[in-house]
Amino acid sequence: MSLFIATGSNLDDRLLYLNKAKEMLSLEFSFIAESRVYESPAVDYLNQPDFYNQVLEFQIPNKNPEYVMKKLLEIEKDLGRNRTIPKGPRVIDLDILFWDELTINTDALQIPHPRLFERSFVVLPLSELPGFKKLQAKFEFNFTFDNTASPIS
Repeated sequence: MSLFIATGSNLDDRLLYLNKAKEMLSLEFSFIAESRVYESPAVDYLNQPDFYNQVLEFQIPNKNPEYVMKKLLEIEKDLGRNRTIPKGPRVIDLDILFWDELTINTDALQIPHPRLFERSFVVLPLSELPGFKKLQAKFEFNFTFDNTASPIS
């Protein structure tokens, strides 16, 4: 059973922020695997730099999903994220993609993450992780996207 977290950054040293986030998350949760880092243009709010994105896989923690989401928001804040423009530029963005095969739909949290199936910069790195095969057995993944993402060299 796995917890999948998407990380993204499009300001300053993007790779440094992804690595800092992975380090901080690994202090909280038991790390399993990481995807390659992908680069992609922004979606939704387009007037901003390209993103670096990565997906991380952890063991399901002995905490509830709401606690984990709160922890992700704390890590974003600790790394300097400002929420001045909705969907705008950010040094770090952390999202719960999947909590094993659970579906959660509350005012505060949606799992699987909404719109993840439409985003190349989420599905492509997610597909590299060991737990992806289990997800594929329950969820339908499309590998045709309106947006593009490519692994960085």
